Amino acid sequence: MYLLSYCCVKLIYLKTERIVKYNALVMPDTNIIITLIIMLAAIVLFSLEVFSVDIVSILVVLALIFFRILSPEDAFLGFSNTALVMIGSILIMTTGLVKAGVADRIAHLILKKAGTHPRRLLFMFLITVGLISAFINNVAATAILLPAAVSIARMARLNPSKLLMPLAFGSMLGGMLTLIGTSTNIAVSQSLSRYNITPFSLFEFTPIGILIFVAGILFFITVGWLLLPDREKETVMEEYGIREYLSELKVMPQSPIVGGKISQDTFEGAPDLTIVGIYRESKNIYIPGEHYTIQDGDSLLVMGSVDSLARAGQLEGVVLKSGLKPLDEDLEPGDVRMVEAVIAADSMLEWKTLKELNFRHTYGLSVIAIYRQGICLREKVGRILLRVGDVLLIQGEKDRINALSDILKLIVIGEVSPEQYRTKKATIASAIFLSSIVIGAAGLLPISISFLAGAVMMVLSKCLYADEVYEAMNMHLLVLIGGMIALGIAVERSGTAKFIAEFLINNTSSYGIHALLGSFFILTVLLTQPMSNVAAALLILPIAIHTALQLGVNPKTFAMTVAIAASCSFITPLEPSCVLVYGPGRYRFSDFIRVGLPLTIIAFIISIIFVPIFWPLK
Repeated sequence: MYLLSYCCVKLIYLKTERIVKYNALVMPDTNIIITLIIMLAAIVLFSLEVFSVDIVSILVVLALIFFRILSPEDAFLGFSNTALVMIGSILIMTTGLVKAGVADRIAHLILKKAGTHPRRLLFMFLITVGLISAFINNVAATAILLPAAVSIARMARLNPSKLLMPLAFGSMLGGMLTLIGTSTNIAVSQSLSRYNITPFSLFEFTPIGILIFVAGILFFITVGWLLLPDREKETVMEEYGIREYLSELKVMPQSPIVGGKISQDTFEGAPDLTIVGIYRESKNIYIPGEHYTIQDGDSLLVMGSVDSLARAGQLEGVVLKSGLKPLDEDLEPGDVRMVEAVIAADSMLEWKTLKELNFRHTYGLSVIAIYRQGICLREKVGRILLRVGDVLLIQGEKDRINALSDILKLIVIGEVSPEQYRTKKATIASAIFLSSIVIGAAGLLPISISFLAGAVMMVLSKCLYADEVYEAMNMHLLVLIGGMIALGIAVERSGTAKFIAEFLINNTSSYGIHALLGSFFILTVLLTQPMSNVAAALLILPIAIHTALQLGVNPKTFAMTVAIAASCSFITPLEPSCVLVYGPGRYRFSDFIRVGLPLTIIAFIISIIFVPIFWPLK
C-alpha cells in the first residue's frame, strides 16, 4: 500500500519535473489522478477488511461512475465478461465432483501408496493436492485433503505442522498447471480479449506450471522440510475439531474385507480409521495385530473422525452400528442432522450405558460414537458408562434433538456435516467434467460455452441440487472479479495504465526487459498480500499490457508473468488455502515468511528465466 502511494506521488512529481525541464510532457489530467486515488482506496479497504471484498468491488464501480471515469454501461461491462461464466461454471462442476466423491476417492487411492515415511508422505500429499487443484479450486482441494492429512500425520507419529503448510502451498502451485486451476488464470486470460490478444488456451499454463510445481516439491522435500515448524501435536486435533471418536462396525456376509488381514488398507474408502478392537462371538481382542484375519460377523471397534465414520458407513459389506443414516441418492437432504453434544452435570445419562437406556428406541436418536478427552476407550459403544464431559456424536431429526437436549441435559456444541458422497453419481460427474474439458480444449465449442453446458448437465443429472449450485458459485468472488475488471477498464481508458507504464519504462529500461518483468512480478506479489490474488492481477494487468505494447514486445509474456505472480501468495497466511491450515497446524505468522519467502524467490527466478522462453518477447 505504501509502495503504491509513493509511486503515485513520485509519478506526479516526475511528470511535473519533466515539464519544467523539458517542456515535453504534460501534467497528468484529473481522470488519471482520480483513478489512482480510487486504486489506492481499494487497496486500503481490501487491507483493512472493514467491508467484504464484494462490497469494496461495488464501491469501486460506483466511484468510477460518480467521478465520470466510466459511463454506467462501461462500468458494468465487467459483470458481463465471459470470465464470470467460466469461473462460475468451473465452481459448479468441481463441486459436483466433490459431492460425488470423485476427488476424495482419487486422493485416498494415491495416499494409500505413501506409507508412513515422513518425506514420502509429504511428496505424495504435494503430488495429490497439485493434481487435484489443477482442475479444482485450490481451497476445495486443500479442504478435501485436510482431515486426511491430520489423521495420517497421527498414524505416522508426525506433527501435522509438517504436512499442512505444504498441503496449502501445493494446492496453490498446482493451480498454475492449467487455465482452470485458479480463477485468477481465467480472469487474466479472458481480459486479454479487450486488447485484441488471443486468450490463453486450457493447457498453455502447463509448461511453466510444471517447472514451478516440480521446483516446489524439490524445495519441500529438501530445504523446506527443515524450515517447516515442528509444533507440539497434542491439541492440534482438538483445536481443529477433529475428535477421534470411538464407534463400532459390523462386518456383514460377503463383505470384501472378510478374509483380509488388519492393515492401514482395510478400509479403502476411509484409510484413516484405526481398528482398536474386535468382538468375535464371546471373544474380545484388544489392539489386534496385523496377523489377525477379519471374519464374517465380527464387530470392529474403530477410532476416527466424523468424516471417516461417515465414509465407513457407506462402504460395501460394513454397517455402522447405531445407524448412521446415509443420504438418499435420489432425495435432497432432509431434516436429519448430526450434532456433537456434551453430557452436562446432573444429566440423567451420567453413569448409565446406552444399552441400559435403550437410547435409540426410547429417544428416537442414534449415538454414532463417543469421545472422551484423554481416555483411551476400548469397550463396545453401547456398554460404556457415560460420564460428565463425554462428547456424543448424535444423529436424528433436528426438532427431536432440540427438544431432548434440555430434558437430557446435553449441551449441543455444534452441528457437524460429514460429507456423505453420492457415489452412484461419480461416473456421471467424471464423464461430464472430462467431456467439457475435451470439447473446450479441442475447440469444438468456446471454453466458456463448454463449461457452462457441463455445469447445466451436473444439475440435470442430479450430481448437484439447485440450492447447492448457488452455494458453489461463490458470488463474493464473482462480484469481486466483475468490479476489478471495471477498474481495469478505467485504468486503461483514463490513460493511467499508459502513465504508469511510461514511468516504469523510464526507470527500469536501462536494466533490461527482464528487470521490467521482475518489477511486475514483485509488485503483483506484494499486492496479493493485502488484497485477493485475482484483484491484484486485474489491477496490474492493464499496466503490464500497456508497457509491453509501448516497448513493442509480446504482451502475453507480461500477462503470464502477472498471472503466475498472483498465485505466489506464500509469504503470509492470508490466502484462503493458508487460512484453512493456519489453526490446525498451530502456525505463526513468521512461519509463512520463513517458508514462503524462499519458495517465492524460486518461483520468481523460474518465471523470469522461462516465461520469455515459452512466450518469446519478439
